Amino acid sequence: MPFITHPLSPDSLPVVPLWINGKAHPSSEDEILFPVISSVQDKPIHYAVSASPKVAVLAVEAAATALVEWRKTTPAHRRSLILKAADVLEKKSKEVMQAQVAETSCPEMFAKFNMGSVAWMREIASATTEIRGVVTQNATGEGGADVGGLTVTVREPVGVVMIIPPWNGAVILPVRALSMALAAGCTVVVKASELSPRTHHLLLEAFEEAGIPSGVINMIQARREDAAAVTEAIVAHKSLRKVDFIGSAAVGSKIGQLCAKYLKPVLMELGGKGPAVVLEDADLQQAAKMCAMGAVADHGQLCFSTERIIVHRAVYDEFVKYLTAIFSHIPTAGDAVTKESAKHAYDVLSDAQDKGATFLVGGLEYLSETSLKPTLVTNVSRDARIFDEETFGPTATVYMAEDDDDAVEKANDSAYGLNAAVHSKSWERGYEIAKRLEYGQVHINNVTCSDAPGAPIKGVKGSGWGSSNSIWGINEFSIEKSVFLHPSGGASMIG
Repeated sequence: MPFITHPLSPDSLPVVPLWINGKAHPSSEDEILFPVISSVQDKPIHYAVSASPKVAVLAVEAAATALVEWRKTTPAHRRSLILKAADVLEKKSKEVMQAQVAETSCPEMFAKFNMGSVAWMREIASATTEIRGVVTQNATGEGGADVGGLTVTVREPVGVVMIIPPWNGAVILPVRALSMALAAGCTVVVKASELSPRTHHLLLEAFEEAGIPSGVINMIQARREDAAAVTEAIVAHKSLRKVDFIGSAAVGSKIGQLCAKYLKPVLMELGGKGPAVVLEDADLQQAAKMCAMGAVADHGQLCFSTERIIVHRAVYDEFVKYLTAIFSHIPTAGDAVTKESAKHAYDVLSDAQDKGATFLVGGLEYLSETSLKPTLVTNVSRDARIFDEETFGPTATVYMAEDDDDAVEKANDSAYGLNAAVHSKSWERGYEIAKRLEYGQVHINNVTCSDAPGAPIKGVKGSGWGSSNSIWGINEFSIEKSVFLHPSGGASMIG
């Protein structure tokens, strides 16, 4: 959908609207606009309308109305539309990439990587062939006699869902969530990120151009001070059936409590403190490259980032030599989405230094107001924030492990459980270590920040619950209903 003009827009900059029931919600003079600021340009690039709780309710009601017909569609029909949307998104890739770079200040290469989301859409669309029920054995009466009839279990859409996607992975994560919910036959209210609303609206545009009916996807956004009230208005609505939240553990905790208050289930993918375990039989140069790449990608602003590197004592010195050499030759890791985000990463490093940590490379150094120098930290105290807090900066901590058991213990010593990696020339040995790691995904000889469209993705411990991708994600947005077809003759289980 296009930008709109708005009488309250400063400097006549374009405005991202609220999109409800297939059109921009009518503007009014009492609306509040908020700026979408490019951290690199240090100025607003456009504005967005901030939703009120009243308008948020209208979005839920539009989704509930659309659900009446959308839930009747066949999986084959929904598959066709999602595949068409993938084709449209692919054609719009340049525009979507430009929007993501402008709003989040991510490197163009990272924006291009995000356009790989079409593979996730196509996998989810294909997985609709696996939406199926079962026919169970007939019920039995007294003495085991067959009382006749038939029992079937069918899958049905859970209903109206709310999706809260993040600004990092601003294409791949909302596209994945939308595709799963739509494939299951649900309708959606998306609360777009206030940091990347234009990018998220372009994704909705691709689905609607593909033929998704009006009201099936509704998209709003809200400035931070309005977000809590708007979110509660949606979750509290009687028609809302489930929430999909991707973001920080701190906000996830609040969302979880809100959903518990209204007894609404929630699918969550939260933060991580991803460890990479380097065994003594690893290809050390290759492992160092993977660890460095995982630590600095998009200025370290990924929940899948490599935050901790745990190295076997026998190869520690040699590995650190390779790792520090690579880090020393990385000129920049890009930019943070906001100045505040960069300052957070800086403050975490400062706290680590105050509590005795030392820097192998980098340190307390800004390359610009939104970019930190890639940094390796060692001698980390347990009471330092960096020990188990996401930095969301281009940094990693380095630890020495005495043996495999010590490496596993150090890797598991975290509140989080999202992604991990193991480096070994023996995949059998790597697999044995992987089985002991308390993480939803473990990559052997690869970066931590990776997944695949055809495999379930999930967090454990403080990194969330529930699964995304393919049929696992579709099943998150459907329910199993048992239908008992009793004999017409009136056979009874009672008396």
